[in-house]
Formats: sequence, structure tokens, C-alpha cells
Amino acid sequence: MPQFDPASFASQLFWFGVFFTLLYFVVVRPTLPKVGKVIDAREAQVSGDLDRAEAAKGQADAIRTAYDDGMRQARDAAQAAVAAARDSAAKAAEVRLKALAAQLDADAEVAATRLDAARAAARANLEATVADLTTEAVAKLAGINVTPADVSAALAAR
Repeated sequence: MPQFDPASFASQLFWFGVFFTLLYFVVVRPTLPKVGKVIDAREAQVSGDLDRAEAAKGQADAIRTAYDDGMRQARDAAQAAVAAARDSAAKAAEVRLKALAAQLDADAEVAATRLDAARAAARANLEATVADLTTEAVAKLAGINVTPADVSAALAAR
């Protein structure tokens, strides 16, 4: 193999240097700034994207905080409305119960008055019936004529 011949190493190194220099100045030198610009542009785009993402995250956090605050306020308002409705219903029920109790008391008084009147009427009827029966019993048993007024007077004297 000729490339491993020590006598040709100098010429191989010379041509290697020439081609390396030629490739460096023809290919690498013109493209290196372009590659640098592309890398810089990409880095700027990535940092801009990261900045926009961070700003969007901040906005999302602000929206989330506002949402949480709104939900907390709505929950508090709903709880207050429920408590107010519960209190109002309790007061209305209390008023209705008082009105019903007053109505029942009035009905009880009317019923007690009617009952007293019925008792008085029943006693009067009972006294009249007792007087009539006593008069008849005395007349049949003893043969004495007694008037119902006499029997009522005797019962009242007792």
C-alpha cells in the first residue's frame, strides 16, 4: 500500500494541508457565519418562546387566581343566601305556628264554652228527668202525689 510507504509521507502531508486549507476556505469559512446566524436566531427564538410561555403561565396563574376568588365569593354569597333563606323560613314558620296556636286556643275556648253549656243543659235535663222519675216513683210506691218542683227544692236543699 503506497499510503503506508514512509518515503511518500512528506508529499501526503503536503497535499493533506493543501486540501484541508482549500476545504476550510471554500466550505467552512463561508458557511460558519451562516451556521452561527442560524444558531443565534434559533437561540433567540427559543428564548422568546420561553419568555412568551412564562408570560402565558403568569396570565394563566392570574386567571386561575381570579377564578378561585370568584368561586370563593360565589360560594360565600350562596351560603349567605341559604342562611338568610333558612332564617326567613324559620321566622315565617314561627309566625305561622304562633297564629295556629292562637287559633287553636280560641277554638279550645269556644269548645270549652260549648262544653260548659252542654253540661249545664244536661244537668238541667237530668234534674228535670230525675224530678219526673222521682215523682212517678213516689206516686207508685207510696201513693203520695209530689210535684217535680218539690223534688227539685229537696235536691237543691241538700
